[in-house]
Amino acid sequence: MNMNLKTIKKLNLPQSPGIYQFKDKKNKIIYIGKAANLKNRVLSYWQAGASHSPAKLAMLKQIVKINWLETESEIEALLLEANLVKKYQPYYNVLLRDDKRFAYIKISTEDEIPGVFITRTVDKAGRYFGPFTSALAARETIKTIRKIWPYCTMKKAQTRACFYYQIGRCLGICAGKITKQEYLKQVIKPLILFLQGKKKKIIKNYQLQITNLEKTNINGGDDEMLDKLKFELKNMNQVLASSRILSVHEKYASDVVELAKILALPKTPERIEGYDIANIFGQEAVGSMVVFNHGEPDKNEYRKFKIKINQGLANDVGMLKEVLERRFSHSIFNPPTGGQFSIFNKNTKKFWPSPDLIVVDGGKAQLNAASRALKKYNWQIPIIAIAKGLGLRSAAAPDKLFFP
Repeated sequence: MNMNLKTIKKLNLPQSPGIYQFKDKKNKIIYIGKAANLKNRVLSYWQAGASHSPAKLAMLKQIVKINWLETESEIEALLLEANLVKKYQPYYNVLLRDDKRFAYIKISTEDEIPGVFITRTVDKAGRYFGPFTSALAARETIKTIRKIWPYCTMKKAQTRACFYYQIGRCLGICAGKITKQEYLKQVIKPLILFLQGKKKKIIKNYQLQITNLEKTNINGGDDEMLDKLKFELKNMNQVLASSRILSVHEKYASDVVELAKILALPKTPERIEGYDIANIFGQEAVGSMVVFNHGEPDKNEYRKFKIKINQGLANDVGMLKEVLERRFSHSIFNPPTGGQFSIFNKNTKKFWPSPDLIVVDGGKAQLNAASRALKKYNWQIPIIAIAKGLGLRSAAAPDKLFFP
């Protein structure tokens, strides 16, 4: 039986952080997602007005069962999702990913001072955790982790402590404040356990150390170390409980649905392209294209266009029209993208996915020029223009939207 809004509401999904699994008729996991609020997130797939890509619609038609697991915090939901995606490799997690490559958290064990970084490439050096479907969420995760286990980002020791030591986000291994053995024990080892989803083991280790010290302290032990361990355990629980990682993306999901309603868009925009013209006194003009996929900047998709028309005679409006004409002049129906029209770039021999919304920098003139460029090649893509409001020199001046 295929799922619908009525059957989803009967599942009694909890309003807590966790992960959800979509399964097909063969009981195979086809997608794993995470949520700050499981009930709201799962319901959003079937809510009235929800708009999905062809690939996502195909996925929804295959779902016959939904499982979920609650977690104590949003960050734990994110890590659990990453570990389960790695284990099961669901088909639609790969097909619907926001970027060409997943993001990973790397522990650089090959460095003199092991650190924590975000990467999209995996090699033999270091330890990797993921894949994460959202690079932004992965970055927020390591920011949160640093509040608990203050790792160092310096690869080698130096004479002076790094900036993060000054603000309490590094234990000072970079300047010899602690030994490497102490750093590995206090920071890297528990951090690795946490990324593996073994928080209970970390808590057990803390409690064991605290119990042993309390027994020792009966005869006069290390009160300072005991207080330190109790503080670290309490701090870990407080930081994780207050972390807000997934809610950022869920807020984007609700905001973009609202945007689609305001603009009367045919579907909720997943890929948004923005265009601007930059020049120095009318010379050395360059057109830029920025891309947002599912609310996140996708820098791998950014492009620059060197203006070809006579810049001495052209203005920003004419240059913008040229950029968009070059962007959309080569179109082809491309089944690999879910049956959407895509743009084939002759130079790179690659497809550029078609956007769901175009945003141009400027006013009515830029909007009209962009609309003419799209109409020339029979593209029907929603487009808006954004210009600074009155008082251009004021940062507080509200932006103004222009519609076709």
